[in-house]
Amino acid sequence: MLPISQYVLYGLMDKGDSSNPELLALLQELAPSATVDFVMPRYRLYDVYETRLGLTQYVTGEFYEGLREAVEAMAASSLANIRLLDVECLEGDCILFVEENLKEVLGIIYFPHKSEAE
Repeated sequence: MLPISQYVLYGLMDKGDSSNPELLALLQELAPSATVDFVMPRYRLYDVYETRLGLTQYVTGEFYEGLREAVEAMAASSLANIRLLDVECLEGDCILFVEENLKEVLGIIYFPHKSEAE
């Protein structure tokens, strides 16, 4: 699948329904082209990204849209495992935190292209 715009994902995620059929259908199309795709225990993935959130707030000053919401969703989730997908979008990469079988999206972190971030 060709890269899509982050704004498409943002718009679908903004509807507030983590099991939005349009979002899940798009996810099914994007998953095979993910540059990173793995499953990890929710508590471990939460710990990693909660630490990253703290670093971005208090040390580096960097801010990535969706990071706080993704961390909060992982904290509130009852899933045992979370699947992480890194997909390339037109404006930069997105990290998607999803249910193992792609039936729910917990959160999306939107990263700009490296040249935009510098």
